[in-house]
Amino acid sequence: MGENRWVREPSAGGGTSNFHPSLPSLEVAYFTDPAVLAAVLPPPLTAPDEPRVHARVTEISLEFGDYKHQERVAYFAVDAKYEGELGEYPLLMPIDLEPAVSISREKFGEPKKLADIDFLRDGDHVEARVTRQGVSFMEIIGDVVGPLPTPEPYPARQWWFKFLPAVSGGGFDAGPTLIRVDQVRSPESMERVEGKLVLRDLRSCPVVDLPIVETESIVWTVRQSTHEPTIVGDVDPVAFEPFSHARYDGVR
Repeated sequence: MGENRWVREPSAGGGTSNFHPSLPSLEVAYFTDPAVLAAVLPPPLTAPDEPRVHARVTEISLEFGDYKHQERVAYFAVDAKYEGELGEYPLLMPIDLEPAVSISREKFGEPKKLADIDFLRDGDHVEARVTRQGVSFMEIIGDVVGPLPTPEPYPARQWWFKFLPAVSGGGFDAGPTLIRVDQVRSPESMERVEGKLVLRDLRSCPVVDLPIVETESIVWTVRQSTHEPTIVGDVDPVAFEPFSHARYDGVR
């Protein structure tokens, strides 16, 4: 009888890792309409002092002997507070690695969606592009114009929501649960980019609904990040349900 590949012994390990590779990212921070930002925050998250949005694309290219791993992941998030603590609430985390989508949603609550992602640096010219359903809905284009001071390692946090939609079609069979992700971000280099972020309309990824009022910064950076997710607790399912549909591509 051959190996039963449908069954495997559970392995130890949680959501953390001691492997923190140095990864290049093209990142934009901009300010949007504060009322619009507040309207996308599920309770118990509350509006930040400044209506900041984060858009970035990161390339993960690693070699382990003869094995080469490559993926690209994007991130579209807004600043948000929970009990007075500032963090980032990702509305969308597109990725081009299909096996990562389901486990990211189910285990951690990350809002992953499969996408085609371009990421390029040619000399000082940089480009990043996220495409789904034939629409390049997020695009960063520019040129590196000079180095910036490299910040010291600094703490950051994110807020995720983990849940299981109900079999009945309404509500949830599990959750929703608020997840707190503590990070230490350790930049190795940072360069200023002159360029632009372009947002295009896509119903399943409505990034254009958070308009660009003022661009705060565009940077090319290489950094390491630690990653420590923990459960905060359950949240009100009735209050959260209107926000849950954006995780999927269902027709409304």
